Amino acid sequence: DTMNLLLLLLSFVGIYGCYITYGILQEGVYKFESPLDGSRFKSTLTLLLFQAVLNTVCSFLFNMFVLRRVRAPPLSFSKPGASFITAMLCSNEALRYVSYPTQVLAKSCKLVPVLLVNVLFYGKQATYLQYAHVVLVTVGIVLFRLNPNSDSADTNSTYGLLLLLGSLILDGYTGPTQKKLSEGFLKRKDPLKPTELMFFCNFWGAIAVAAAMLLMGENTHGIEYLLHPEHTQLLWEATIFSLAGTMGQFFIYFTLLEFGSLTLTTITTTRKFFTILFSVLVYGHQLMAMQWFGVGVVFAGLCLDGVEKYQIRQKMKSM
Repeated sequence: DTMNLLLLLLSFVGIYGCYITYGILQEGVYKFESPLDGSRFKSTLTLLLFQAVLNTVCSFLFNMFVLRRVRAPPLSFSKPGASFITAMLCSNEALRYVSYPTQVLAKSCKLVPVLLVNVLFYGKQATYLQYAHVVLVTVGIVLFRLNPNSDSADTNSTYGLLLLLGSLILDGYTGPTQKKLSEGFLKRKDPLKPTELMFFCNFWGAIAVAAAMLLMGENTHGIEYLLHPEHTQLLWEATIFSLAGTMGQFFIYFTLLEFGSLTLTTITTTRKFFTILFSVLVYGHQLMAMQWFGVGVVFAGLCLDGVEKYQIRQKMKSM
């Protein structure tokens, strides 16, 4: 009906708007040059702490006023919380060494480590579509990296690619572990809501980042850099991109609850393509024909995820 269409439009606009804004401003934060000495923002930990605290506060308030319950974050979620925030650290830090289109495509490989962890450690069977997804995404990434004369090859360092690999490995641990812990609540007939999972992981993630900052002696250097009167543009970009990331998570959870994983997968998959497109237009990345073909192969692989979810949904309806 009309209300469902309006809610679907809200989900579509919300996810697209938040994550395209998030991607463009995130890249801008790491490209910012100080008018004082030409230095760039390097304190990824400060930015992560800000994001984790913001996500924690917003999810806490949502749980309190909408769900009308707030559970204390179980200690068992400290591990996926730490791995989740460390994956974000690697991914964000990589932007200092790779172009944003490369980061987006690399993060599209997330199913690869998740599939490996599920098969090797949790004994779950992978489907043919999942294997096809992995093959297509991997081939697409290879094609994207083949052209040595492109902007991608000039700006992407081996260290940056290793950071993205580390982020993927941590994602491979985080997702299945979160699911395993959430199943424990389901067995007790007390299912965990997505925003409660968001609260738990960001709470422990914020503690992990704060501890890392103390151990590394980073203290307030990053905060002082952000708050410098000559860095007002950077502060605004960091604030808006963090808010966009938080709101994006809420739109994802809203879409998942209202329309299911198939609709969510369709929206998020197409969103990644347009994020790359906007990054190319705004920051002038030069991508060759082979690289655009690689992007197309990656998104063909991502579409298989939607096909599989559709098949699962149809099977469940027929039962």
